[in-house]
Amino acid sequence: MIGSDDGVSPVVGVMLMLAVTVIIAAIVSAAAGGLSGTEKQAPSAILAVHFYENRSYGTDFFINSMTIEHVSGSPLQTKDLSISTYFRNSSGLIKGTLMGEKYVEVGSQNCGLLFINDQDRFGSSPLVDSSAGGYKSWFGNASAVLMAGDSLVTPAPYYASATDKENLALDSILGFKTYDSTGQIDNGYKAGSVIAVKIVHIPSGQVIYDKDVVIV
Repeated sequence: MIGSDDGVSPVVGVMLMLAVTVIIAAIVSAAAGGLSGTEKQAPSAILAVHFYENRSYGTDFFINSMTIEHVSGSPLQTKDLSISTYFRNSSGLIKGTLMGEKYVEVGSQNCGLLFINDQDRFGSSPLVDSSAGGYKSWFGNASAVLMAGDSLVTPAPYYASATDKENLALDSILGFKTYDSTGQIDNGYKAGSVIAVKIVHIPSGQVIYDKDVVIV
């Protein structure tokens, strides 16, 4: 009998190709599994954002303001959140951003642009001496953990003037002046107008709130 090796080389080649394919698939699968294992997950929470025009804070005291309510779900570290707002008026699209612990001057003291309104946990006043830097209830502070039932609010009740509806904290968040005491500028902040709000969980990069909010 006379032997022949004519079919050996193609068969070996096919087997080698299959082996390489299996090895590559295993490497890709392992890498993907490792990535999914280390990916941070955003906390699950239901939020409600509100904007107010001339909200009442006592007799003859009306001021523009903003609140973010934690309706239910996981606690949220405010230092891990970024808030973006989008408002269109006659000047075009205006974007505002809040990330980290920032404050505004209120009289001779300072207050966070947003703070957790929980007197049992943080005391009756979020104001600190102007020489101090930060407070535990302020948005962006490591101690400011927003839990179900909590509300983040602008420091509207602490502004001294009952006739001037200006809220410097709200202006800073939105990126424009919402009220002009001279009456010369109308930036469109009024009941019925819409502000788009997006809240992102920074560590995971996931959006946990993305809605159009009507000013009331």
